Amino acid sequence: MAKMGIDYSVVGKRIKERREALELTQRELADLIGVSPSFIGHLERAEKIPSVETLAKLCAAADMSMDYLLFGTIHACDREKCELFRDLQKLMAAYSSRA
Repeated sequence: MAKMGIDYSVVGKRIKERREALELTQRELADLIGVSPSFIGHLERAEKIPSVETLAKLCAAADMSMDYLLFGTIHACDREKCELFRDLQKLMAAYSSRA
């Protein structure tokens, strides 16, 4: 079995790509997960390695799975869950705006 290592330069690129796709600044993402904007920059440039707790907060804030962030893998069930979750959020927002 091949050993799966984490390439933090690729992880940093994924963080930056997702942040930009969400149209967030480094400051906005940092505020969402409780770190400094400079720390986000360090992560994106692979100058620092985040803790598991920070990775979990980052994945939650950016709506991505940990396995995608670390290894680039996307499972069909993950995509289905994310789409269903987004649909549910839209329905809840529409319902609450009518109340």
